[in-house]
Amino acid sequence: MAPPKSQRALDFFWQGKGGKQRMEQDGSGSHSPTHTSDAGSDTDSRQVTTDDLSVSEKRLAAMLQDLRTSMKTDFQAAVSDMRKDTHEVGTRVNALEEKTDELCHMNDTIVEKIQRMEADNKRLMENLADLEDRSRHNNICVRGVPETVTQEELPAYLLRLFQAIQPSVELADLHLDRAHRVPKPQNLAHEVPRDIVTRLNYYSAKEAILMAQRKASAMQPTYECISLFADLSPTTMARRRDFINITKCLRNNKILYRWGFPTKLLIWRNGSLIKIEDPALGMDKLKTWGLFPDNKAPNAQASLKKVTADWSKA
Repeated sequence: MAPPKSQRALDFFWQGKGGKQRMEQDGSGSHSPTHTSDAGSDTDSRQVTTDDLSVSEKRLAAMLQDLRTSMKTDFQAAVSDMRKDTHEVGTRVNALEEKTDELCHMNDTIVEKIQRMEADNKRLMENLADLEDRSRHNNICVRGVPETVTQEELPAYLLRLFQAIQPSVELADLHLDRAHRVPKPQNLAHEVPRDIVTRLNYYSAKEAILMAQRKASAMQPTYECISLFADLSPTTMARRRDFINITKCLRNNKILYRWGFPTKLLIWRNGSLIKIEDPALGMDKLKTWGLFPDNKAPNAQASLKKVTADWSKA
């Protein structure tokens, strides 16, 4: 295999230079021929080097073109894959947004139905509590009667108690249909006597006794530890306990009130009747009057809310 052109040019250059040095060492040859030979060798060497540079530039340009073509191909393939992936992601996102829109509409529909059901359930519970309260209209709850009073002695004991509270009621109107003790709550102490529930035959007699007991300044010493209450359903009692801070404040400030149906407060103030159906609104009303109850009203339960989409389709 023949050596490359640049190698042959270098060999020729070194051979010419070595021959000149030998001729000078031997003392042969004239000065002019030697100088002429060296000039020709330098010219040939520069020409060969220029040719080699031209060839290298062409090869480098070709390599750069190949690299450019290869990179362009790779970039095009990568961009194509990215476009494909982006299109797939966009398709999936659109599908998810459409499905989420459907879920939002379904949620709003369910929330509306639940709100209607809650309103219906509340109305039914109020009506049921009202029916139960009406069935107990003639009942009186007596608290504080010692356990030493037996079941057989209860009717006579209660008649003496009612006559002591309201002497104007005739004995014939104080007919007791029944009287019995009720189970004691677990949180009460053992020595606390159980409450007694009794039913009077006449509603007017029952109301007269309760009214007299509320207005009485002091009970007789024999009955000073006894209290009378209206017999109400557990639902009504639980609802009234939500207003306990308001009623306490009204009593402390000697403001008259009464209970209405469904459970609400009817307050007489400055010759006008004010209805309070929500404990939180009642607290605000007391604050506007300059009355500040000891505690805050119970927080209202969080209600369901509708969901709206946070995006819009292009």
